[in-house]
Amino acid sequence: MIRKALVLLISLGLTALVPSISQSEEYFAAETPFWVDCSLAFRSTDCVESVEFSDPASERKDANGQLDYSSIVWKKTVPVLNPKFVYKQTSYDMKSFSGGDTCEGIPPNPNTGKSMFLHDACYTASGLLPDGKDLVFRLMISGSGPFFSIYQWVDKGERRTWNRDDGWEAQTVPDGSTWRITLRSNSIAKNIGTITSNMKNPLVTFGKGSDGTALTYIQGTVFPNQWQCLAPGKSSESANDRIEFCKHPESYAQTASTGFSIDLMPYVFQFEKLKGYQPGGIFVSGPTGHLGQVQYNESEGAIVVPMAGPHFLFDRKTLNKGWMEVSIKGDVIRKAFNLEPSLAGQIARVEISYEEGKSDVATYNSRYLKDLDVFEIRAYNFGFSAPTVTLRMPPAKKNSSASGTLGKQNSASSKIFTITCVKGKMKKTVTGKSPKCPKGYVKR
Repeated sequence: MIRKALVLLISLGLTALVPSISQSEEYFAAETPFWVDCSLAFRSTDCVESVEFSDPASERKDANGQLDYSSIVWKKTVPVLNPKFVYKQTSYDMKSFSGGDTCEGIPPNPNTGKSMFLHDACYTASGLLPDGKDLVFRLMISGSGPFFSIYQWVDKGERRTWNRDDGWEAQTVPDGSTWRITLRSNSIAKNIGTITSNMKNPLVTFGKGSDGTALTYIQGTVFPNQWQCLAPGKSSESANDRIEFCKHPESYAQTASTGFSIDLMPYVFQFEKLKGYQPGGIFVSGPTGHLGQVQYNESEGAIVVPMAGPHFLFDRKTLNKGWMEVSIKGDVIRKAFNLEPSLAGQIARVEISYEEGKSDVATYNSRYLKDLDVFEIRAYNFGFSAPTVTLRMPPAKKNSSASGTLGKQNSASSKIFTITCVKGKMKKTVTGKSPKCPKGYVKR
């Protein structure tokens, strides 16, 4: 049976214990559920300081395609107040919606009456589109308890049909455009723990405003992607249906992202042992609208990221290729992995575990950025029939004489082997504990 759930495992050696976290703790406090732009003067903290985009002409990339962050030249977008928006008002009647005007808001669902709200502002990225025209978008930003979400909805961007049978079109950011959102908030800078997103080159940094309020900078490169799942002959009625459809061998994309999507969470739940570590210590990105909740498995010493995706794109022919990028702060590498981050690239290994019959092979690369004290590792080119990507960075440990035999057995069982498989003129390399050639290939 072919599975469609993608799991990223990052081996950890955590030992520190911390007190339980109070359920009443306010992680991302604000006056209203939906955050607003600081420039609109509704409030001067717990708001959006700015949204910027990178000048594509200035960017430099290395041989692996990784972005040189020092080459970025940021340009600010311009927010304009939505005249229909009323601060602290949480419900509107249908008269507030005129039928889908740009940057207006989300009208109520005709069946339930829910999801009725107006956006505070409309943002313009001048000249960003390939034809020199402006890109226009709005933001959906909210925080509740330990969770905080940021979503960019594009109203005027690149038009894409995605080759869908029903003629549906989307407005998206340009492929490979790099963005940075800055949040003015002491609570965000203090409490942010793990981050997930759909952006490549993920990076989070921190600073201070002129008044001393903490600033959190979250950035990455966006490639609009197709996600969620439909299956031939099946109708979708719920989110659970779509997750189950991903397990179908002929599942295909139901929808697509239009811009960046970012989810923040403090060091809680499985990550409680990381409380007190450097903020924003683990940043994981992959090609879906939202990654599943990042989890820490203490018994296995692992971080697990669930990720469901369709086997094919909208056209039901093109395989949906996966990627995963992880950015880990040096403080977390030193404390949790008992490892100097500059040496992590020599030890880190990515293992791709395929189900029987799957023929994809993933590649990976890594780098340590000394100036930022950040270790990055990136895996590419795996299909959603390959559910498990394992990133291992085991700390060096000496085997005691009492466990000599067992240690040798464990050492042998953890060895990684690489084989070469051929099919006519085609050649593939498969790496794993017990690598097998894909169907139709033979071992050379």
